[in-house]
Amino acid sequence: MAETRLADVVVPEIFDPYVSERALALNAFYQSGILVPNPEISRNLAGGSQTFTIPYWKDLSGDSEVLSETGDMTVNNVTTDQMIVRRQLRGKAWGYNDLAAQLSGDNPASAIADRVGGYWASEMQKLLVYSIRGIIADNVANDSGDLVVDISTEDGDNATSANKISAEKTIDAIMKQGDRFKEIAALAVHSTVFSTLVKNDLIDYEKDSNASISIPYYLGMRVIVDDNLPVIDGSTSGYKYHSYLFKNGAIGFADNIGKYVASEVERKKAGIGIENLYTRRQFAFAPAGFSWVMSPDTVVSPSDANLYTATSWNRVFNAKNTGIIALISNG
Repeated sequence: MAETRLADVVVPEIFDPYVSERALALNAFYQSGILVPNPEISRNLAGGSQTFTIPYWKDLSGDSEVLSETGDMTVNNVTTDQMIVRRQLRGKAWGYNDLAAQLSGDNPASAIADRVGGYWASEMQKLLVYSIRGIIADNVANDSGDLVVDISTEDGDNATSANKISAEKTIDAIMKQGDRFKEIAALAVHSTVFSTLVKNDLIDYEKDSNASISIPYYLGMRVIVDDNLPVIDGSTSGYKYHSYLFKNGAIGFADNIGKYVASEVERKKAGIGIENLYTRRQFAFAPAGFSWVMSPDTVVSPSDANLYTATSWNRVFNAKNTGIIALISNG
């Protein structure tokens, strides 16, 4: 029986769309309704330039007028502004030995695609968290932290219950949205913070539509547990943990490879022969109300540090029209 090779099973026309779909389907932020596909972002990714803009209508404001029988009302302008979105490019390669076990399966193409899709789901989730960390850093630096509740102490090893997540402090965070508090639908936490919620008997579970998976909820919010969430060293001891609260659709997203090659197999014939699988992704995140402003921005794609740096982002919506709030605690 002939040996199965990567080139035999990685057929780009079938493999690439499946990997993209799996990566999105396995993303917890997509599953919870926080991350939503945006066709306009996808169209822009198919073109050129490192950044592109998404226009939006500004809120209507001002006091109403008392009607007069003799005078006309003042006509006010409906104005627009724009958010700047940053194109991102990432890649990852694997050698034959890394994928050899998958080639022995009944359907090696699906086995490899699932594995690659799972990797990119985790990686995209990490990069999204870095971006959220960046917009929160901008909020603290430039907007007086009006989207942040920080109950942490720098001496994390001696933190008390007042420094750890609780229903009371979570409600304080939710109310950062004022009369739009009911729009908060999900909470992302580190597993350490989730442990605190479980120990305090604050987690409810609901079955998914297939009654096969138990989904955790807290104060009516769907809970995402992700250890990519920021863990910051306390200046004295211990750690501070970021938890993020979201509205549905808080982050627009698109994944469009454009003119790049999404996947390709390379076979090196020397010696015993080696096969490598190269994968590439081109994508963009657009957190509602936040614009990309990193300067100077001359790199092909932002680094991890660029994403979570405060000076890379700027808020362009008022606080209640954004979709992300941070709660910082010691667990």
